[in-house]
Amino acid sequence: MSKVDVTAIVNAHREGLLLKPTLDSVRRCFESAREKNLTVELLVAMDRSDELTKEVVQRCIAGIDNARIIPMDYGDVGHCRNQAALLAQGEYVAFLDGDDLWERSWIVKAFDMARSDPRELVLHPELNVYFGHDPHVFVHIDSESEAFDLAGLALVNYWTSLCFVRKDFLVENPYPETDLLAQMGYEDWGWNLKAISAGAVHKCVKGTGHAIRMKRVSLVRQTSSAGCIAEPSDIFSNALKKKQRGVKSKLRIAA
Repeated sequence: MSKVDVTAIVNAHREGLLLKPTLDSVRRCFESAREKNLTVELLVAMDRSDELTKEVVQRCIAGIDNARIIPMDYGDVGHCRNQAALLAQGEYVAFLDGDDLWERSWIVKAFDMARSDPRELVLHPELNVYFGHDPHVFVHIDSESEAFDLAGLALVNYWTSLCFVRKDFLVENPYPETDLLAQMGYEDWGWNLKAISAGAVHKCVKGTGHAIRMKRVSLVRQTSSAGCIAEPSDIFSNALKKKQRGVKSKLRIAA
């Protein structure tokens, strides 16, 4: 198989007919990517999916070149993302949940931005349009923006899980798993913290957006009801140590 630039990973569960518009959005993204001579592949990670969902996927990927179905039995979205990343052949991976939508230019614009910056980047769209239950708009913040406050990450997750990232970085820094009984969850929040600790920069790709379906019952709501917290991170203690070193340095200069 020839070199693959981007692997699209769709996490599927029991979405049924809702998967069709999701996979249609991937197909449109792939068309735009190929117009720019990018090589792309699709992995559909099907974790404990029902028969309807399996049938929808099989029918939809028939019209998508270079697509594979990966059956899984983990019951954990973080674990599924990690395993799919191991199987990806792309230099970069881009995540999409089974009932959400990409805009047509997402892969092209994210790839161009990743290639134009030598740093380790985790890329996000500028905004997310939530539809269905509790519709609203969520604007992502760039970690290099003046409005970015690292301390705020202790209270709220700034970015969704539908990111674009280098595959090798993801393999080296896998998603944490959810354990509701131990009150450990929010795998995307925990991973966003881990990515910063590992030296990555969270950036927004200008002019891009995702559409995210809001459901009455979701993993986020279950995680919140269980009183979970994100996996602990050392970024806050490291930030305090860095600030303390800066204060001591100023005191020495003043003395």
